[in-house]
Amino acid sequence: MSRNRFYESENIPSELLDTSLWPKVLVDQLDESSKTVFLTRKQAVELYLKNEKTLNEIRDITGITRANVRKYTKRCLETDKNNEIWGFRALIPFKKTRSHQRKNFKSESFAGVFQQLLDTYPSIDDIIHDYCKKNNRINNKVLHKKFLDACRSVGLTIKDYPFNTESNGLRTLQKYTKTIKNRNFKKQQVYSQHSIISRPFQRVQFDGHRIDSVIAITFKTPEGDEIVEVLNRIWLLVVIDVATRAILGYHLCLNKEYSANDVLHCIKNSIVPHEPKTLTIPGLKLSSSGNFPSENIKSTQWGLWDEFHYDNAKANLSNIVRDRLTQVIGCSINAGPVRTPERRGIIERFFRTLEENGYHKLSTTTGSHPKDPIRRDPEQKAIKYRVSAAHLEEITEVLIANYNGTPNEGVNNLTPLEAIEQRLARGMYIRQIPEEKRSEVIFFYMKAERTIQGNKENGQRPHINYEGVKYYNEILSRSFELIGTKLTILVNTEDLRIVKAFLPDGSEFGMLTAFGKWGITPHDLKTRKTINKLRKRKMIHLLQEDDPIDVLTQHLEKEARKNKNSRNTLATLNRYIETHQSTNDVLNEPIAKAEFEQKKNNNTVPYNKNKPSDVTSRRLTKTIMY
Repeated sequence: MSRNRFYESENIPSELLDTSLWPKVLVDQLDESSKTVFLTRKQAVELYLKNEKTLNEIRDITGITRANVRKYTKRCLETDKNNEIWGFRALIPFKKTRSHQRKNFKSESFAGVFQQLLDTYPSIDDIIHDYCKKNNRINNKVLHKKFLDACRSVGLTIKDYPFNTESNGLRTLQKYTKTIKNRNFKKQQVYSQHSIISRPFQRVQFDGHRIDSVIAITFKTPEGDEIVEVLNRIWLLVVIDVATRAILGYHLCLNKEYSANDVLHCIKNSIVPHEPKTLTIPGLKLSSSGNFPSENIKSTQWGLWDEFHYDNAKANLSNIVRDRLTQVIGCSINAGPVRTPERRGIIERFFRTLEENGYHKLSTTTGSHPKDPIRRDPEQKAIKYRVSAAHLEEITEVLIANYNGTPNEGVNNLTPLEAIEQRLARGMYIRQIPEEKRSEVIFFYMKAERTIQGNKENGQRPHINYEGVKYYNEILSRSFELIGTKLTILVNTEDLRIVKAFLPDGSEFGMLTAFGKWGITPHDLKTRKTINKLRKRKMIHLLQEDDPIDVLTQHLEKEARKNKNSRNTLATLNRYIETHQSTNDVLNEPIAKAEFEQKKNNNTVPYNKNKPSDVTSRRLTKTIMY
């Protein structure tokens, strides 16, 4: 560059110029107008710090002047009252990083003010859409009253739009509802047409199937005796590509019923490149043509589908599943009526094929129904041969991989893998998660709001509560002035030891650690809820020094002697513990990866540009927020 950047002469440590380590901003908390401003500022600062473009080029790209680019960058590099770098938090519109007051600007033009109102207050837009969706005939008086009530509820007064117009926004509201109705009608027309799906990843189908086979679990009683008992039948969850009939990924659920997290595991396994399993069963092997698409075809790795078809089951429709499908994958969701398998005929035929050519040939098969002649004491054989979940997973791996390499009538007797290869060679494409963002994608997080609790007079330090456990960090525990403040937290449902907190304006507050052993031993949301449920029923008791997971394991081993459900829960817990034995192999999730880094760096020194040689920067997690 022709001129030195200001930060190059101020002895700022290079790690503090790495924007990927700065505190993040939860842009979902911002309205559309503020989000656009924030992202533009963020782009300008990132371009400036990369030192690859001049200030004039940055101005041409972002529209931000040379002086403002420098101003915003300086603001990001300042520190807050806790001596932490402001980072991107300083770019939030109207964010006060210093004590001075900003000037207020008012627009006197009403052009596009209705759309601006909806962009600023999405809840009002939701009310209008919800009413139009539930009512074929729109009563304008009723809808207008709902609209005005919603405007008052967000704090708008007689001086604000729509109250400062002659019709209180009625005419514009009527035009808007007509647009919604026309849009919905066109969508219904599109959905009613059965167009041919030929492009890989254009549409996928998802479903769960209870496997027609029995498996066993081996465990020890409190007396040390080894017991082998059968489990409830388990579930196979699958994502299949409609165009090519290829199975993109699968997940075995060891519980009696599958949950939202099991659905997310299946979705993740269908996107992240497949890792082949080690086969331990003698004679079990893949066919020469059998495999998974992401192992054979590089273009399918981290591939994203456009439409997701599934049934209306409760687990599928949970908020966290919908959020991940729209935010991470960016696909449309088509959830059909309950118990209508004909809408997902392709995946239903696959399950029949898998049973007839695979599971029904096992000695532990239950057959298609209780009187099926191929059913011959499957429970006794499962116990005799100790057929475990790990064995069934190896068998499933081989059956699905071989299916992908077997000619299929649905794709002109090509194999599903050949169908993908041929269609990609003809110029068809698959959306992929950009390489630079793959390490940042979070499949298992959900948002929640919690109010900071505490009492200075009673010596109760500030903290939040989540699922019966206190969470805190060093800064929060001494910030008594924040008591009563609502924090938005990002919860990794696969590992609850640490949550990530954000202030009401979206700026990152930091990682909060669970109290006691809850913050040490890995455990997921379902396990936490199971423990809390058992405590409430007084079936288990926890002391402060107890490890909750050990206590739960002992309880399940005791109950497993007489209860099938407990055996399934124990098998699921054992698989989770085995997967997360190493603290360095937490989940391949960014929030989880940062947990131990933060613990190791708890006592680091905050940024002080006057003493650059003494600085040890705090490790921050990488998290995709938009």
